[in-house]
Formats: sequence, C-alpha cells, structure tokens
Amino acid sequence: MRYITYTIILFLLTILNACAPKPGTPEAALKIKQEAIKAQKNKVDKTVSSIPKWCLNPPLSDLALSACGTGESSNMNMARNRAILDGKRVLADKMDSEISSRMDDFLKSTGTFENEQVKQASEIVTKNTTIEAKLTGYKQKKSEAVSMSGKFQFYVLLEYPIGKANQALLNQIKKNEILSTQKDADKAMAELEAEIEKRRKSKE
Repeated sequence: MRYITYTIILFLLTILNACAPKPGTPEAALKIKQEAIKAQKNKVDKTVSSIPKWCLNPPLSDLALSACGTGESSNMNMARNRAILDGKRVLADKMDSEISSRMDDFLKSTGTFENEQVKQASEIVTKNTTIEAKLTGYKQKKSEAVSMSGKFQFYVLLEYPIGKANQALLNQIKKNEILSTQKDADKAMAELEAEIEKRRKSKE
C-alpha cells in the first residue's frame, strides 16, 4: 500500500515538472514576471489595509491645516523621521495654497491687484511667508507604526494652526514697503488681524 502511495506521488511530481516551463524559455520568463506582479499586488494590498483612517482622510478644519506623512525603514526611528518629513512637505504645499489665497484677498482689498509692482512684491512676500511659517509651529497629533515585510511603516498626522500662517503673512506684509504703503492697506491688515485673533480664540 505504501509503495503504491509513493508511486502515485512520484507520478504527480513528474507531471508537474513536465508542465513547468523550462528555465531560460519565454514561458519561464513570463511565469517569473507574473509571480513578481502577484507579490507586488499582495504587498500593495497589505500596505493599503494597514493605513489608518485618519491618514486616508486627514481632518478638515477652518482653524488648522492637517497632513498625513508616511515613512518606511528597517529602523523605526528612521521610519518616523521620514514620515514627519513627508508630512511637512504636504503641509508646506497646503500652506503655500493658503498663503496665496490670503494674499489674493489682501491685494483685492487694497484695490491694487493689477499693479505690476505690487504683484511682484506679493510674490516675494508669499514666498518668504511660506518659508517662515513652515519651519516652526506644526504639531504631531497622531502616529502609528506597523510591521511591513520585515520593515517599519510609520504614519504620522501633523497639524499647523492657520492663525500662525496668517500672522506670518501679516508680519511679511508689514515688512514690505510697497505693500504696507498701499491705499487701504491698513484696512486690509486690520481685517487680517481680526481674523487671526478670531481663530486664535476659537483654538483656545
């Protein structure tokens, strides 16, 4: 009975080997490629399923900008640092959009939006504000680490108060001689200051 079992197993292995593509043939190369694609798909599926919900949908708020950063490394601390750096890049992009929008509002309020000299000054102020604001002031709200294929996958949620970005913009406007001396600039800055104060109190 045992001999018959061994014979059957040997027969099945022979059939499987006969069906397998020979090394170096196009069929063998195709099989290797298909297995690699399958392995990559499994890794992607596992990665997606491990992403925290708060990372997929960062909270929306009128008081702060939020961004999720991710980082991977065999060293957990390195994975965390990469995640924070990634989150800061996303925050910087959002902040740039926020500052640009605030600057447009300011220029419209002063009634000098079409003035070429003012537009050039506003570009400098916008750039300086983004640089000034993105370096400090962010907070780490949440974080999570998971094991992924022998490495650490780190997720971090960063938050930056919009009031600080507006304050940085206001400071840069006051520093710029062209913008700070425009007609109705005082009124526009007063409105911006009022909004900063309102958002500051709402955050308390």
